Amino acid sequence: MKRDAMAPPVVSDPGVAVPRAEEGGFAFRPWELIVTAAGALALTVLLWSRDRVANWEGAAVVYAAVALGPLVLRPLQSRFPRNLLLRLLADFSPIAYVVIVYLQLNPLLDAVGLPLADARLAAIDQRIFGTQLSIWMDRNFHPLVMDLLLGAYTTYFFWPVALGLLLYFRGPEGRFDEWVTALVIFYAANYVFYAYVPAMGPRYYQAAYFDGPVQGWLWATELDLLFRTSPLARDCFPSGHTGISLLVLGFSWRHARRFFWVALPILVCLILGTLAGRFHYGIDLLAAAPLSATSLALAAALARRLPEGVRVSRTQVAASFRRLLAERDSLRP
Repeated sequence: MKRDAMAPPVVSDPGVAVPRAEEGGFAFRPWELIVTAAGALALTVLLWSRDRVANWEGAAVVYAAVALGPLVLRPLQSRFPRNLLLRLLADFSPIAYVVIVYLQLNPLLDAVGLPLADARLAAIDQRIFGTQLSIWMDRNFHPLVMDLLLGAYTTYFFWPVALGLLLYFRGPEGRFDEWVTALVIFYAANYVFYAYVPAMGPRYYQAAYFDGPVQGWLWATELDLLFRTSPLARDCFPSGHTGISLLVLGFSWRHARRFFWVALPILVCLILGTLAGRFHYGIDLLAAAPLSATSLALAAALARRLPEGVRVSRTQVAASFRRLLAERDSLRP
């Protein structure tokens, strides 16, 4: 396994290298601070507008857990630097954060409470492309092409995780953390856009223009019906599938060129599948490109600015905690 980019190894036994925890402290990765800030912000928005949200308590617990997760896992992992399970849990925890927040996004969207933007997005598409792309594909693409595109669409989660594993075990020093930072920045911004530009997509808004589900010869129809069971239906702008695909291609082009060439044809089909599957408008795909580029640029800047993360001293944390307790006691009548 690769060395911890934040802590150089020391040798305790002949031939055995183990990561050294920072004396008296530890280092938070940039993405961990972003996760904590994003979770706290989501919790604040939810609690501020909870009167308009039914059953908000479950989402509040999830957002609080996400905000606290890095603050618990990284100190715990640094306390036991030889524990491989804790290291993997701390380093790959963003997978859980992204998934559980997505599953609890509806309460946040309800808290923001903005009207659906489908009419505006469809009108923008009509002006840019002169047609509605999902409708055009439905009428002009062969069923086997639909099978190919929706099959590629199902590989969405594989590529960012596979690239992460490659960087973690074989990549250059620090690249894994830069990659995770880019992913976390993108997802955090993507979820904000879902809340402030809510849209259901052509499969619902333009349903009258389609003759039933997506038509395929192999699996496209079954996949289309399966995707309709998603717990979130207001997740169009911008296209997360397109944005993550572009992130994978952009990062692997710079740091894992062989991976890039393997992923390229499938991810191109995946991006087209967002339209063929009626999930997105064309403008959703266009808007994902600058968000992906910005995420990559910010992650690279943070990697240069904070190559060792943000170091925290345990003695400083203990002193701060004691001061908080003293201030609390002083406020008591």
